[in-house]
Amino acid sequence: MSPIPGMDDGSFYIRAEWKLCRVLWPQRCAITGRRLWPGTLAYRGIATWTGPGTPVIEYRWHNQKEHLLWQLKE
Repeated sequence: MSPIPGMDDGSFYIRAEWKLCRVLWPQRCAITGRRLWPGTLAYRGIATWTGPGTPVIEYRWHNQKEHLLWQLKE
């Protein structure tokens, strides 16, 4: 869910920058909904929303294999 009302998921994926990272705290995969446990490698997407007021930073996590399949399907 986007932090800005009226914005859809597509807006996040247009702005997101993806980086392969180790998970430090349990997270959920945005593609499958499965839990990503600490110590596993996963892709973290970061999108920054700016406007009047404080910028909002939104994070989403993708399982490493699911992220690569998702990129191939694009």
